[in-house]
Amino acid sequence: MPGTPGSRWPWIIVHAVLIQVLTYAVRPGLSFAVLEAGGQEAVIGLLATSFALPALLLALPAGRLTDGRGERTIAVLGSVLLVAAISIALVSLQSVAGLMVAALVLGVGHLLSIISEQTAVANRSKVGSRESAFGLYTLAASIGQTLGPLLLAIPNPAGPGPNLSLVFWCAVGAAVLLGVASLFLGSGSRGASTAKRPGSFASSRKILREPGAFRAVVAGGIAIASVDVTLAFWPALSTQPGISAALVSLMLTSRALATLASRAALPALSRRLSRRMLLLISLGAAAVTLALTGLPIGPIWLVVAAVLYGFAIGVTQPITMAWLTDVAPEDQRGLALSLRLVGNRLAQSLIPAGAGLLTPLTGGGGVLVAIGASLAAAATVAYTQKKRE
Repeated sequence: MPGTPGSRWPWIIVHAVLIQVLTYAVRPGLSFAVLEAGGQEAVIGLLATSFALPALLLALPAGRLTDGRGERTIAVLGSVLLVAAISIALVSLQSVAGLMVAALVLGVGHLLSIISEQTAVANRSKVGSRESAFGLYTLAASIGQTLGPLLLAIPNPAGPGPNLSLVFWCAVGAAVLLGVASLFLGSGSRGASTAKRPGSFASSRKILREPGAFRAVVAGGIAIASVDVTLAFWPALSTQPGISAALVSLMLTSRALATLASRAALPALSRRLSRRMLLLISLGAAAVTLALTGLPIGPIWLVVAAVLYGFAIGVTQPITMAWLTDVAPEDQRGLALSLRLVGNRLAQSLIPAGAGLLTPLTGGGGVLVAIGASLAAAATVAYTQKKRE
C-alpha cells in the first residue's frame, strides 16, 4: 500500500467502500420511501437538502475535532449515527417527517465518516505518494458507489419498487461493519486539546493563505460540480433529434466506468507527470470534452467525449486532496479536508443553479459549453500555482 503502515490501509479501503455502499443505497431508498409515504416530488429536494446541510454547517468543526481527537473516535461516532439514521428510517417508513430526520442524521454520520477516513489517508501517506494514496481511496469509493444502488434492485414481493425494509436492514449491517472497520483506522490525535487550538474559522483562514490551498479548493469544487451538471443536463440532450434516453444512459455509464479506470491508473500517471502538469492536462481535457457534449457531434462522438471526460475528471479529485493535504499544517489536515468538502458543497449548489439560469438563453448544450469553460478556468488556476519549495 502506498507509503502507509500496511496494517491500516486495508481497513481504510473497507471503510471507504462500506460508507459509499450504504449511502448510495439509503439516499435513493429514502426518496422511494417519501414517495410511498405520500410525499410529493418537491419534498425530494428538501430530503436532499436535509442530507447536504450538515456538510455546510458542521464540516469545519468536524474537521477540527478530527485533528484533535483522532480519526478512530470520529469514525466510530459517525458509524453510530449512521446506524441511528437508518433505524429511524426503518420505523418511519410511513412518515415523511421521520424520513426527513433520518436524512439529516444520515448527513451528519456521513460527514464524520468521510472526514475521518480522508484524514486517515492524509496522515498515513507520505509526500510524493499522496496522489497514489488518494487515487486508491477514491477508486474504493467509486466501487462502493457502484455497488450501493444494486441493493435497490431487490424486488419487493408486496408490490412495485424496491424492498425498502430489506434495503435498510442491509444498510444497518453495513453500518455495523463500518463501525468495526472504524476501530482499526488508528488514532491520529496530535495529543492537543481542541480547546487550545485556534477557532475553526481562524484556522481555516490560515490554511487558505497557505500557497495553493485556496486554488485547490476552487479547482476541486468546479471539477466535482461539473459532474453534477452532467447528471442534470446530459439527460436534457435526449430532447434533441437523434439522441435517445438509451444513449444518455450509455454516456453516464461510460463516464462512471472511465472514472474508475482513471483512478486505477493514477499511480502510474503520477510517476510520469508532475502534479501541476497532471492537473492541467486532466482539467483541460475535461473542459474540452465536456464542452463537446454540448455540441451537435453525433451519437458515437458523444459517447467518446463522455468516456474521455470521465477519465479526465476522475483524476482531479484525488490530486486536489493530495495538494490540499500537502500545503496544510500536519496537525490540521482534517480541517483542511473539511474545507474542501465545504468548497465542494458550495460549488455543487451554486454552479448548477447558475447553469440553470443560462438554460433559457443557451439551452442545455450551451450550459455544457459554459461549464467546460469554467473547467478551463480551473485548469489555468491550477497551472499558475507556483511549486511549493
